[in-house]
Amino acid sequence: MPVSLRSPWTWLPPAVALALVAGILATGTNRALFLWLNRSGQGVGDLVWFHLTMLGDGAVALALVLPWIRRAPRLFWAALLAAVVAGLWTQVTKAFVDVPRPLSVLAGGAFHQAGPAYRRVSFPSGHAAAAFALAGIWAMGVRGRRLWRGLLLVLASLVGVSRIMVGVHWPLDVLWGMLGGWLGAWCGLALQARRHGPWQTAGAAGKLAGAVLMAVAASLVVSRHIGIPAVLPAQRLLAVACLAWGAWEMGCLSRAPPLRAPQVRWWPRRIGLVRLVQRAQRRRQDG
Repeated sequence: MPVSLRSPWTWLPPAVALALVAGILATGTNRALFLWLNRSGQGVGDLVWFHLTMLGDGAVALALVLPWIRRAPRLFWAALLAAVVAGLWTQVTKAFVDVPRPLSVLAGGAFHQAGPAYRRVSFPSGHAAAAFALAGIWAMGVRGRRLWRGLLLVLASLVGVSRIMVGVHWPLDVLWGMLGGWLGAWCGLALQARRHGPWQTAGAAGKLAGAVLMAVAASLVVSRHIGIPAVLPAQRLLAVACLAWGAWEMGCLSRAPPLRAPQVRWWPRRIGLVRLVQRAQRRRQDG
């Protein structure tokens, strides 16, 4: 299904993000908005924001794609393409724009900082890009289910805001990461729609992609790369769930009968050719 540019699910989220970016740049309120949000969200507690920010980790996002491999192969491939585009958006921007983190600009007591104490390459937020890439795949790639699509957008927004609440990103970082993730989702779905024929995962390419994501999910069982000890139990539980679910789905793929190309019936064409020859012979005899 091609992505419709007329659908509000396609253009409204990036339009809102661009409007907010323009407003913040025009008023110069990036720092003031960061301080207001950072202070306002502390009543929720660090544990909630830690778990939300965990969902935007790149490895966690890839592990969450694994259960789609059999039930939604079109979205599975679109999500992998989106990950490439969103990753390039984030890393290329970071390579050319080295914005200092809040901890390098503001005094330690001026805001609340929790988790890893990052100081450099703040722009943009990779967590926001990953969250909105996954949310965008479902928001633009699935028909109906407006409630679920809306809830996914809210969840992705909370993941982005969590980066402000733990004190490691400015609002502009989050908004630019959101745009990169949404662009990645749109590109993934658009590239998938341009390919003729169904995108299947039962072949060698699908099994290889599934094996890679299985390895990513398995690494999350032992990895501490997020740097927040409080989320390790949830990280491991999520990794084991994705690993088990993904293994089940890949097992079902292996047991499924191979896809066969549709057979073209040649005999109607042959009969038509025979009749055409017979008519030509009759004309010669009549002639």
